[in-house]
Amino acid sequence: MEKPAFDRNMPLLTEEEVQERRHILVAGIEQFNDGYFFEAHETLEELWLPSPWPIRPFLQGIIQLAAGFVHLMRNEYPGTVKLLARGIEKIEAAPNEYMGIDAKQLATGARDARDALVELGPDRFGEWDRRGIPKISIVTDS
Repeated sequence: MEKPAFDRNMPLLTEEEVQERRHILVAGIEQFNDGYFFEAHETLEELWLPSPWPIRPFLQGIIQLAAGFVHLMRNEYPGTVKLLARGIEKIEAAPNEYMGIDAKQLATGARDARDALVELGPDRFGEWDRRGIPKISIVTDS
């Protein structure tokens, strides 16, 4: 039997170990940007679970955005707006550029999307142009 990727009793990673696993972050970002939000959620969770603070809440914010957009694709209004709000809050708490990601741009794009969805409301949010889903921009290779 294959050992699970993460044992809940194992110690958290150091920041250096998180950097060594950057390929997981990049893969999750690519999935997110390609519209594979469920897959991005699963991929990023692999890095999020063992990550230390302050990396952990930032990754959780991205995961919550991905989950929010999964709900959007399933036409589930309450889950969409709740998860987007939670994700935005965590991403906005990070510096403008964090972990090589343009966090400010991501938070702004996600907030714009959420605000537009809220304005349309539960009866009309399906009319929203999904091209408004933000992309995650990598600003450095670090």
